[in-house]
Amino acid sequence: MKKILYNGTCGPNEQYEDCGIECQRTCADIQIPQKQCHQMCVIGCFCINGYVRQHDENSLCIQEIEC
Repeated sequence: MKKILYNGTCGPNEQYEDCGIECQRTCADIQIPQKQCHQMCVIGCFCINGYVRQHDENSLCIQEIEC
């Protein structure tokens, strides 16, 4: 299982959640209707609505239209 990094602050276009989903959407999988993911609670920073990770769960959150 991959862990979402959290160092006490979230980056631009992110919000802190104490029960987010384990795998965040990225530009690479934006066209997949429903990505297979374990529905476990994960503490960390997650992209706000309308934003996805640029590359992986540790990259910047960018608008979906920028992918």
